[in-house]
Amino acid sequence: MNTITLSASDARADLYNLLDTVKNKFKRLVITKHGQAQAIVMPVEEVEAWEETMDILADRKLMKNIEAGLKDIKAGRVFSGDQIQS
Repeated sequence: MNTITLSASDARADLYNLLDTVKNKFKRLVITKHGQAQAIVMPVEEVEAWEETMDILADRKLMKNIEAGLKDIKAGRVFSGDQIQS
């Protein structure tokens, strides 16, 4: 993902266009104040994906199930789509 960094003054002057860029070109916008990063604007979809990832990582039972599934795959304990449907 590409990141655009600019001052708060520049962001304020062109906010609507920057929001379109963030949304349509899937870019992050880092807003600085006195040269220091203060805020990040990112597409809603990216924030939702991060939230979902954090929810999954916080769910101990789900993480154990995922780990067990990965072990099954490594051990060859898998079924084809045809086997599941029959």
